[in-house]
Amino acid sequence: MAEKIKTIPGSKRAFSFVLTEDDLKKSQEVVLSDVQKNIAIKGFRKGNVPKEVVRKHIGEQKLFLEAMNTALEKKYSSFIREHQLQPVSSPEIDFSDIKKLPVEVKAEVEVFPEIELGNYQKIKLNPVKVEVTEKDIDETIEMFLKESKAGKKVDRKAEKGDLLEVDFEGKDEEGKTIPNTKGENVTFVVGMGQFLPDLEKAFAGMNPGEKKEDVKVSFPNDYPAKDIAGKKIRFDIVLHSVQELSAKNIDEALIEKLTGRKKKVSEFRTDIREMVERQKKDQEKKKQIQEYKKRLLKIVKGDIPTSWKQKEVEMRMQEIKNHPQYQHDPENFWKQIGKKEEDMKKEFELQAENELKVFLALSKIIQQENIHLDKDEEKKAEHLARHRTNQAPEGTGNYEDELQRTKLNLKIDKYLEGLML
Repeated sequence: MAEKIKTIPGSKRAFSFVLTEDDLKKSQEVVLSDVQKNIAIKGFRKGNVPKEVVRKHIGEQKLFLEAMNTALEKKYSSFIREHQLQPVSSPEIDFSDIKKLPVEVKAEVEVFPEIELGNYQKIKLNPVKVEVTEKDIDETIEMFLKESKAGKKVDRKAEKGDLLEVDFEGKDEEGKTIPNTKGENVTFVVGMGQFLPDLEKAFAGMNPGEKKEDVKVSFPNDYPAKDIAGKKIRFDIVLHSVQELSAKNIDEALIEKLTGRKKKVSEFRTDIREMVERQKKDQEKKKQIQEYKKRLLKIVKGDIPTSWKQKEVEMRMQEIKNHPQYQHDPENFWKQIGKKEEDMKKEFELQAENELKVFLALSKIIQQENIHLDKDEEKKAEHLARHRTNQAPEGTGNYEDELQRTKLNLKIDKYLEGLML
């Protein structure tokens, strides 16, 4: 029978081979020999039990089935080696009545995908150039001031962006304090949404030391405290202090408060400039790399194994199912995101196919471009692989596998970085 390999979707190969009576007899001898080495039967020394005795001990039916499996594995493995196929999953085997030899065995198996790169050399990236303005520096400093709640006290009305220190107390119709509505010396930044809108609006425009009574504050329907959710509560409020969080107020004392180190303002601004420049460069690199991958995807051809895509989909779906909102109410979760579970799976499958195709293309490109890691990059790969292996759940981490993955990713990064020089 002429051996023919058929390509089918999902990076599969379909083929067939024939098992003969001679194949089965040879496999029976292999099975008998293997059992003979270890079997212990009264009256015979271990390893010296006659094969006919071993045959009777096993039984004809069991011997036949084990020999058939051995013959199948041998013929399948031989076919794979001869035709240089690279399976990535277990095969699907189908055959007719195995008691009527010879029998044609049909097999389907996923193989490592063949990737056609196309003219990838024509995809160019631009050198990364960014501009850092004084406004960028000021905005970054002000972000740090907000995060650290460090500013300059001012004697003026509270404005958007100011850091306030306040007291507040919610009261019922009888003037008694409502549980969980009182706060003393609480700090917040106006305009960042840390307080309920009505309460924040009431503090804006107040002067340090000013008090207000009977401020009506609406609570949303989904507020965690069910006893006041959806209600309007009267609040008494006090504004203790206003701090201006502005880069124009930065001085050595504030710098030390922010960084824990003494620095001149000029040195601090230089540090901020360099940090912002790095961030902008990283953002621009990511943007260009994403564009490169989109363009590469258009010219790359390849069929990704279905099992690979399914594995990616399962991982992403599991991330969704681990989300607290999903675990609390799965039906409402899908309503809120406006998608059905099946639609999300299809979306993930397409994303997985595209990402895997691009990854395989880049893996092939770095081979063709002969990209290697230097000594420092090799050490970095080893450090990262060791860390990731240690962080993996017990029994799942394999250092050598992780090291190869890490090296491959670093080579891809190196190639892409080189395109932007």
